Amino acid sequence: MKSHLPSTLGLAMLALTLADTAAAQSVNAGQQFYQKVCAKCHEAGIGPVITGRNLPEIIYTTYVRNGNKAMPAFRVTDIDDATLKQLASYLSNTPAQPGGKS
Repeated sequence: MKSHLPSTLGLAMLALTLADTAAAQSVNAGQQFYQKVCAKCHEAGIGPVITGRNLPEIIYTTYVRNGNKAMPAFRVTDIDDATLKQLASYLSNTPAQPGGKS
């Protein structure tokens, strides 16, 4: 009787690798959008620091779509829903700034 353990283990490892790759691409797309658009204000002292705040994703998506004080609302033509979801995920998972500055 032939054992299927090696082939099953290989398939499991492949599935984990593909899942990790997909998650990394999702975060990278959000990070890229942050660096291209958001950082122009939020890292230049114009807007507040929004990384490392430990806020839920819904806070970021709500502010982006509706605006807040000096921050304008961004339409679906400015940032599509998929990219916004990736951006919110990226921001929600960024680590706190060293020294507690956020």
